Amino acid sequence: MRYLAVIQRTGTGYCAGAPDVPGCIAAGAAYEETKALFREALEFHFEDLRETGEPVPEPSARAATACGYAVVIEKTDAGYRAWPPDLPDIAASAGAPERAESLVREAVAAHISRLRLRGERSAEPAATTILVDVNVPELARA
Repeated sequence: MRYLAVIQRTGTGYCAGAPDVPGCIAAGAAYEETKALFREALEFHFEDLRETGEPVPEPSARAATACGYAVVIEKTDAGYRAWPPDLPDIAASAGAPERAESLVREAVAAHISRLRLRGERSAEPAATTILVDVNVPELARA
């Protein structure tokens, strides 16, 4: 299966997580190391889910960009939510993923315009999104 992962810079390196797999994260000193550690973390997490009889979440999140910022679009119980990891105060929800993406693009552009009017600069984009291929273990047989 292929999962969307968000990799963000931290004060000591990088941290990765997947919107479709809350609570499963990995951290490393280097970007490539973090990618590899996160793939392993997903595999271990899915093995544990299978061993305990819990379902493995289906991948549904996707990525976009808005003004150079990575944007995550994820399915929620109420529809879809789009958000840029680098701009935590911005998010948009809608019934369709395209609409959530459009709304968050508008919000990011408006945010950057407001900063420019005040003579401020927005933070440099630091988060990236990647797709991680993971082998999902077969369901344990009784």
